[in-house]
Amino acid sequence: MSRFKFFEGDDKIETVKSVPLTDIEEKKLDTTYLRNARYRSEQQIITKHNGNVVSHGVLKHEYLLSIDDSQTDLIASVTITDAYGDYNPEMLKDLIQLGLLVDSVRHEQKFKLDNNGRPKELTNQADMISNWMTLKTMQLKDGKFLTNFNSDEQKEILKEVNLYCDTVFSEKYPMMDELYKNLFHFTVFDCYLKTSEVSGKEKTPTEFYSNMFNLPITIEFVYNKVDDSEMTYSYEKESNLLHVDYDKIIQIYDQQYKPVLHYGFTDYIYKISSRIEVDKKTNLIKQAYATITESVKNNIENTIIYNLKQVDL
Repeated sequence: MSRFKFFEGDDKIETVKSVPLTDIEEKKLDTTYLRNARYRSEQQIITKHNGNVVSHGVLKHEYLLSIDDSQTDLIASVTITDAYGDYNPEMLKDLIQLGLLVDSVRHEQKFKLDNNGRPKELTNQADMISNWMTLKTMQLKDGKFLTNFNSDEQKEILKEVNLYCDTVFSEKYPMMDELYKNLFHFTVFDCYLKTSEVSGKEKTPTEFYSNMFNLPITIEFVYNKVDDSEMTYSYEKESNLLHVDYDKIIQIYDQQYKPVLHYGFTDYIYKISSRIEVDKKTNLIKQAYATITESVKNNIENTIIYNLKQVDL
């Protein structure tokens, strides 16, 4: 059952740019029907200072995915049916719960997909904007649920959350790009939905955002099919870092991290690796594994480990 009951019965109920691929031989799939699947994911977030773990978080989600091939555009819908978060140290648990509460605003998501299997149009953005306004006025009036923070800190956190969400949940904001930061979207919506020949590199680089420095990062992805059996095939998706503003990173590092770590800037590393197994019968993911590693070498490291698996409907 969903934990997001807040909007039921309501009548109004790090940006990232998705890009086309090249060097991929288009082998059309014979899928002209409605495909449904349930997924569960676990995401670990681990931060290390000088090689020692200073924080560790876990996020778990359950999703319902529907892909409709019967129309001119490939139509997809995602429903978040359950969510859970935990974090160590204790004070960060409140922020995880706040994040999950805000995320409930977009517990239902509907898209049109492009020829590369990626969302090109979010068709229920108005619903999400309405959901945010309801949440803001009815549940985010005060910060009493931020039990590990004093009243002044609660007010400051809510102020920042409101400013950020007022921007994200607005008509002009590219909310679809915001959703692509989510690893479920990053993993599930990809070229395999349109072709079974998954190999080659992206024609145009992709822009992500740094978790550590909140700066844009330009990367490209390379696809490589690594296994092919009677029932499934698997491919790997690896990133290459093309551009980042090193001067800005060094400036932020010297201001925010060096006073804590006591070591100067060394080298910046950003890497995304993933492996995806696809069911040949439904052409949907059976399971996937992804890691994002971002670090200033030897000093600070942020690692995200993501596991996704299909479970029974």
